[in-house]
Order: sequence, then C-alpha cells, then structure tokens
Amino acid sequence: MKLECLVQPIRDGDLVRHRICEGVLANLRSLAIDETVWLAAAQLRARFKLRTPDALHLACAQTHGCEALWTNDDRLVAAGHGLTVNLLSRAVD
Repeated sequence: MKLECLVQPIRDGDLVRHRICEGVLANLRSLAIDETVWLAAAQLRARFKLRTPDALHLACAQTHGCEALWTNDDRLVAAGHGLTVNLLSRAVD
C-alpha cells in the first residue's frame, strides 16, 4: 500500500503530499501476506482481470477480515463485493 500511495507524490516531487501520505500510512496496520492471500489474489486476478497489486490488496483485506478497502478503482469495487469503497465517487455524491 505504501508503494502505491507514494509513487505519484514522489514522481511529482510533491514533498507536502508525500509527508501527508506518510502521516496517514503511519496510522494504518500492515497485514501479513501468506500463502492463503497469494492464492486468493491469483483467483481475483484471474476472475476480475485485476492488476497484481490490486488483487493482493483485496485478497489481503478479505483474508484478514477488514471492514473496508478504500480505492478509486471501480474494477476493484466490483471485485470486492461490498468490501471496497470508491472514495472518489463518494466525494462527488
């Protein structure tokens, strides 16, 4: 998750957004990616044509019983069956 969140601020040279992301991420808990998660991610990738990082994020959230997975990707929302929340579409509502 950290990798995904920090790429754009680093690419843009946006130190303020980089620091904000680091601050938010410091308050989140990391979850283990064990064999169960890898297998679930492969299933999600095959069934929903998700990118590998997205499939891993969703599989990890599902496996560990997370309450929500925030995204801005409608494909991930469709694959999440109610677990994923599109934050950008909620901001518009």
